[in-house]
Amino acid sequence: MNIINKNLKVKHLSDPYPIWIIDNFFNEDTLNIFKKEWPDLSSPIWHKGHKFIEGKLNILEQGMRSISKLGDIPLESSKILKYIHSLEFTNTISDLTNSSNLIPDESFRWSGLRVMMPGSFQAIHSDARINPTNGLRKELTCLVYLNEEYDKHNHTGHFEVWNDDMDKCVHRIEPINNRLVIFLNTDKSYHGVPDVNFERKAVLWSILKNEKADNRSKALFVSRPNDSDEINKLGQERAYIKDAM
Repeated sequence: MNIINKNLKVKHLSDPYPIWIIDNFFNEDTLNIFKKEWPDLSSPIWHKGHKFIEGKLNILEQGMRSISKLGDIPLESSKILKYIHSLEFTNTISDLTNSSNLIPDESFRWSGLRVMMPGSFQAIHSDARINPTNGLRKELTCLVYLNEEYDKHNHTGHFEVWNDDMDKCVHRIEPINNRLVIFLNTDKSYHGVPDVNFERKAVLWSILKNEKADNRSKALFVSRPNDSDEINKLGQERAYIKDAM
């Protein structure tokens, strides 16, 4: 399946952890499929996240919507997502990032369509480290922004990258339309989206590796210098919670 443009140019950031940025990633046909089939936000297939945690307002993330089940995603878009999770496409990402022994996440654990609504946020965090379905390490997180309406002068929604000590924002990556961002997952790959003022869309997936990792299947949320320490407290409490059966 041909879904990406030829002669891609990769920008590589190494500090504080490896990040790859590739603009104009999908070809026009692929972009048009996602645009044509993108589900209306009023559809019940969108999961709206958790506004409250144990009766208290969720201070970790708000206003985020997702569709993760392949069967809920429109037909042609689901075919693209299925191919993205193939070994062939994973090898393409391996070549782009000069990574070895990557394994596609056939469980679709952290994959699908994502929207952050105006007024939404996601506190800074490090992604889950291990896939509870297959026990493999979460190695790379990949997301392609689909934001034709993005206006750099008026819109927020930047992907913030923080250092290991959580005392400095090192990069603020714009959610430009058709931009692929890939980053390496470590225990301290701190990132988040603290402020969004438009309808911010993305396609998300993860790539795995058969290596040792901390037994944490949830994100670990952490506080910025001016954030409430309640984020640290709640983040620690929820980092190792098991999925409901």
